[in-house]
Amino acid sequence: MGLHSDRRIITTADAPPPAGTYSQAVCAGGLVHVAGQTPRLPDGTRLNDAPFETQARQTLANLEAIAQAAGSSLAEAAFCTVYLTDIEQRGIFDPIWAEFVGAVPPSRAIVQSNLPGFSVEITAVLPCRCA
Repeated sequence: MGLHSDRRIITTADAPPPAGTYSQAVCAGGLVHVAGQTPRLPDGTRLNDAPFETQARQTLANLEAIAQAAGSSLAEAAFCTVYLTDIEQRGIFDPIWAEFVGAVPPSRAIVQSNLPGFSVEITAVLPCRCA
């Protein structure tokens, strides 16, 4: 049995559609791998000019919506990668992050990145419980 035999595509209208040729998330091997989420509304509207806090909250809300579509939540995440255009915003990001991931946060990496018009992008790996 190959990877594709148990692979399931996860989609939800509660998060923005992919901006390219990829899925919102893929469940395989009992884990859901969520594609990089950015500060876009579910209808795809980009929040490029919004304050950093707004961008961070919307990005995390998008991740949470996809996690819920897979029967999970950010509070159950195993690992996340956070991309920030300004690593100094980590201090602003951390309390917002804590609101979404709860008292037992997942493993995480923060990477400074040159994002196209956004201040933040986040990927996640979570348990998949979709039927």
